[in-house]
Amino acid sequence: MKSSLLIIGLSLIGLTAAAQDTTGRKIKITSSFKPVLKEAAKINFNASPALVDTSRPRLQYNIPNQNLNFAFQPGTLRPLALAVDTGGNWTNESYVKAGFGNFKTPFVQLGLSVGDGQRAGINLYGQHVSSKGKIQFQDYSRTNAELNAFFKSGNIEWNARLGGLQENYNKYGFLPKTLIFPEDSIDVKLQTWRGRIAFRNVNRTDLGISYAPELKIDV
Repeated sequence: MKSSLLIIGLSLIGLTAAAQDTTGRKIKITSSFKPVLKEAAKINFNASPALVDTSRPRLQYNIPNQNLNFAFQPGTLRPLALAVDTGGNWTNESYVKAGFGNFKTPFVQLGLSVGDGQRAGINLYGQHVSSKGKIQFQDYSRTNAELNAFFKSGNIEWNARLGGLQENYNKYGFLPKTLIFPEDSIDVKLQTWRGRIAFRNVNRTDLGISYAPELKIDV
């Protein structure tokens, strides 16, 4: 009898619970959700300086011996005597050059040497060239001559030079060709004369004085 009442009671409770579960389930939110990020760890760039090392290091120096002993011996210096320059030695050499070119152009060059080169000497130089073209008044000539001499007397040496240059040419090529000019208007003559005389003492005087005055003329 008691078992039957217990079963009936449980059945009624289940029916009552089933009859009450007629509404939907609801969730009540009491606060809104706010996402929050954790603070990131930052690197500290302002690091503290290292402590100053006040200890004095003990340094060991190994200085080698300053007395050097070489296995070789330097050779002795033997200066050589300066060779005498023979380029300026006096030689009695003479020469003659001659030639002929187009436009009737003769050429002559002459060089003569006389003397011993110690006490006295004379050099003579000369040159001449001329030309004559096909055009009227196309004439040209140039003559150059020069004489050099020296003479030594005791401690005095004399030097002298005399020369001249002469050039002749005409003004040509004027148009029209029928024009006629006097010869003194188209003829050009140039002359140059030059001279020099000088003396000097070969050896210095007792007071150590050297002198070498000279006189030059160019006209």
